Amino acid sequence: MKKIITAAFILANLCILAQPHQVGHVSINFKDVARSSSGYAISGGITTNTASGRNVGTEVYYPATTAGDNVALANGQFPIVVFGHGFVMTYDAYDNIYNRLPSLGYIVLMPRTEGSFSPSHSEFGSDLKFLASAGMGLNSISNPSLTIFNGKVLQKSAIGGHSMGAGSSFLATASNSTVTCLFNMCAATTNPSSINSASLVTLPTLMISGEQDNVADTTVQNSHYNATASSKKFHVIVTGAKHCDFGNGTSGTCTFGQPACSGTGCNAILFSRYMSHLEPFLANQLKNDCAAGNAFMNLIQNPSTDRAGVKITGSIACLTTGIKSQDDENPFTVFPNPSEYKLQILHSTPDEGSIQFKIYDMFGKLIIDLTEEKKSNHNESYTIDIETLNPGAYNLIIKQNSFNKNFKIMKL
Repeated sequence: MKKIITAAFILANLCILAQPHQVGHVSINFKDVARSSSGYAISGGITTNTASGRNVGTEVYYPATTAGDNVALANGQFPIVVFGHGFVMTYDAYDNIYNRLPSLGYIVLMPRTEGSFSPSHSEFGSDLKFLASAGMGLNSISNPSLTIFNGKVLQKSAIGGHSMGAGSSFLATASNSTVTCLFNMCAATTNPSSINSASLVTLPTLMISGEQDNVADTTVQNSHYNATASSKKFHVIVTGAKHCDFGNGTSGTCTFGQPACSGTGCNAILFSRYMSHLEPFLANQLKNDCAAGNAFMNLIQNPSTDRAGVKITGSIACLTTGIKSQDDENPFTVFPNPSEYKLQILHSTPDEGSIQFKIYDMFGKLIIDLTEEKKSNHNESYTIDIETLNPGAYNLIIKQNSFNKNFKIMKL
């Protein structure tokens, strides 16, 4: 009987947590009828229509009920994220990104066009722009092979990319009001000029770059950031990261320009560093998550060993209004959750006094016991490393003065 009760207790707690989605996949040859250039068609991919036009072969990853190809989408509606690859890099160099974001509830489109040694930046920028609209169009597409998307696509989109794809993301979003936000990693200068295009970008923008990048260095990043016309723009410089550390670090054509960090362990650490900024930014912009916006602003406004530098223009923080609830008394935000590597704890009140963080497994065993001193009367952030924990559900207890709250967390 005791075993049955224990099993039921674990199951009940697991159900309380927001479970990460499984990841589905389908190859789609979108057709841009407004352009006649050949593009790239994926062998065996589903073609959206038979009209003439440019083939924009795209690998699509999405939240699913079960992992696999052409499987059903999970319940709910999910926004679009378009991600452009780097110079002569393949889409699968970014498998960490296209597996992570769908698990959090995004439909990710990875174009395979312009992968040669002589790519057209202009065409690639147009591909990214086109896919943002085509992705949202999956919500009502009539192609029988793609009706799994019908009614499942939230009408919001982000355009991003790495290196060449990052530079091309500025081309895609210049004077573009149909896209919700822009993000990119280690933006390289393109032809036509991505810096000139940045002067026409008014979307909320998150730029992420590497502290040790010698391919698209600080001067290149500053040129893009300074030119960007958005009133809400942010530049995060990741500690210890090189140009090819964005993605899985295995692309030989990228590492020919600058070697990536050595080993999967360091790549996982750097991935955690930049995704801890990207995830709350996207959650706020594409899912209207107010707490995520506040978490993002608290994160970048406070010192962090994950960053070698940061630039901030404007804010995406928001104020909640309406009927007061019990949760309004909670001054702590725990993000991201679920998480694989770190928990970020944000404290949003001037309360002073030491803060205790205790993590228990579902059997009540104390796993982590930390005490932090509040350093000032301003908002602060704290980090808890959970990388060594086994995947599963845990209880995080936070205590400060008379405050005592239990947070359900999930370790991936």
